[in-house]
Amino acid sequence: MAVRALWQCDRDGKMFTSKKDADAHDQMLELAEAISNAVNENVPGLNETQLDDIGRLIARNKDLFAKAFKGKSAELSKLDFAEPVDEIEDKLTQDNIAKFDKAKIG
Repeated sequence: MAVRALWQCDRDGKMFTSKKDADAHDQMLELAEAISNAVNENVPGLNETQLDDIGRLIARNKDLFAKAFKGKSAELSKLDFAEPVDEIEDKLTQDNIAKFDKAKIG
């Protein structure tokens, strides 16, 4: 039986196979929270989900936004809001889908 070290992010409970990836995810969530708070203070009328989505979108794509702020606004056409999926979580999801499909068929 192989043993695999996992790191869990305190903010959202996501699991990672490397400390570097866990730290990067935690920093992204910290930035997203700061962005959400700043937007909340300056743009009235947004609900919590919208604020979270805005914060995560900007934090996850901070490099593209940085390029856009430097005059390359076309970079924003590359924005990606999809949540990155950890390989273990992805495998578990695929296994669960396969089990569900087998249960439906059988």
